[in-house]
Amino acid sequence: MVFTQNFYLLKKADFNNIHALSTIIQSTENLTFRGILEDILAGLEAGEYMYTTMEYYSNVFPYIYINMIKVGELSGSLTQSLQQAVKYLDSNTDTIKKLKGIIIPNLIQLVALIVLLFIGSLYTVPTIQAVYDEVGTEDTLPAITIAFSNVIQWIADHWYVPVGIIAIIVALIVSYINTPKGKYNFDYFKYTMPIFGKLFYSMDFSRLMRAMLLNIENGMRIQDALEVSKNVVNNYVMRAMVETSINNILVGNSWIEPFEKAGLGSTMITEMLKVGMQTDLSEMMEKLLEYMDIDIKNTMDKIMAVLPQVVYSIVGILLIFVVLVVLVPCIQVYMGNFLFSAAG
Repeated sequence: MVFTQNFYLLKKADFNNIHALSTIIQSTENLTFRGILEDILAGLEAGEYMYTTMEYYSNVFPYIYINMIKVGELSGSLTQSLQQAVKYLDSNTDTIKKLKGIIIPNLIQLVALIVLLFIGSLYTVPTIQAVYDEVGTEDTLPAITIAFSNVIQWIADHWYVPVGIIAIIVALIVSYINTPKGKYNFDYFKYTMPIFGKLFYSMDFSRLMRAMLLNIENGMRIQDALEVSKNVVNNYVMRAMVETSINNILVGNSWIEPFEKAGLGSTMITEMLKVGMQTDLSEMMEKLLEYMDIDIKNTMDKIMAVLPQVVYSIVGILLIFVVLVVLVPCIQVYMGNFLFSAAG
């Protein structure tokens, strides 16, 4: 992100590629990334394009980013491509930060409470039971406390059994997902899952449309733009829709039809594309991306409102269980009622 912003500013100030890259390398603190930039600079000095070296570092530079640089270099509009890349990275980074901000705090709460319940049952309950046994009281711990403590103790003593079962289940799921059918079904689940499904679809479709717009603005046909842009999305369902769109163009049908028939996105998206085909597709796609940015933001706002409620419901249930299993015995010991039973 910082590299792209700096490169764009230097290009805007009429630096040539070699001068701009050399200047940025001197101020790059990350040694790994600095080495990558030095490789790109060496390629430039040898007469190669920047994007050819970037393709060797596809784990660092996203495909759509490399494609932006490629189009900019080949068309002589690298400054404009860098400006688009800055907007893309800024939008993508902001979305990822928001998702992390939603998921991580709620997940930490849930895990912490589960750990509390496990430790409380494993150590606190046996300690209280030992106090009861030492004074010879006829009182006993609540049945749910004893039962749950026995289960936790069995799991602690035979940890390899649940771990083995979980490992087998995970291995079966992973092996199924690695099959073509399993991969497709898993990716379809991503688009239809509660809470996050719509967001995942909107983000992938927006990424696809953004790449298409970039290619169309640089003179590509719709068919070629779809063929190139499909690589910015890893989801098999989206890729299948793109392939169907390309086939539709070859036989003279609408390329928008597969996205419309899938029913995963809103009707407004496909209707805007249809109008764009009758007027100016590039201009309409820009408006579509503006709408999708707003839609993604609204979807994330809904998730931020709904997800805490779901997590708090789960946490509430666990808290009630903690109270019944751990806190009630602790309160009984604190009140000392069992001593009257021990005294006869």
